[in-house]
Amino acid sequence: MRTAAWLITMVLIISGCATGYHTVDAPVVGFTGGYWDKPGPGELLKVGFDGNGYIDRDTITAYLMYHCAELAQQRHKPYFRMYESLPDAIHDNAVSELAVGRVFGKLDDWVYLLFDDQHQPGDQDTATVLATYRTKVTKKPEAHQ
Repeated sequence: MRTAAWLITMVLIISGCATGYHTVDAPVVGFTGGYWDKPGPGELLKVGFDGNGYIDRDTITAYLMYHCAELAQQRHKPYFRMYESLPDAIHDNAVSELAVGRVFGKLDDWVYLLFDDQHQPGDQDTATVLATYRTKVTKKPEAHQ
C-alpha cells in the first residue's frame, strides 16, 4: 500500500512540472507530453512536440528544433527542411520559424521534415541547430574539442 501511495505522489509531482525533453511514449512522464515522429507521405517525416500547461513557447521551439536535427543526424543528413503542411511541402514553401500554438490549454507544434544531402533554399543546417539548442535541451554546454 505504501508503494502505491508513493507512486501516486510521484505521478502527481511529475504531472505538475513542465514537459521535459523526452518521447511522448516514455513511461510515467510521457503523459505530460514530449516529442513524437511518424512517417509522412513519400520522403517526408511528420515530427511534433506536445507540451503541457507549464511549458513556454521558446522551450517547445527548442525541443522541436533539436529533435528535428537529431533525426537528420541519425540519418546522416547535414540539412533538413521544415514545412507547416502538406500543401506547403508540395509547393516547397519551407519555414524557418515554428508557429507554436495552444490547443486545449497546452502548447504544441509539428512540422513535416525533408532531409537533404546538399544545401537547398530553406534548409536548416543540422550541426548548427544541434549546437544552438543543445544547452537548453540537455542542460549541458557544448563540449569543445
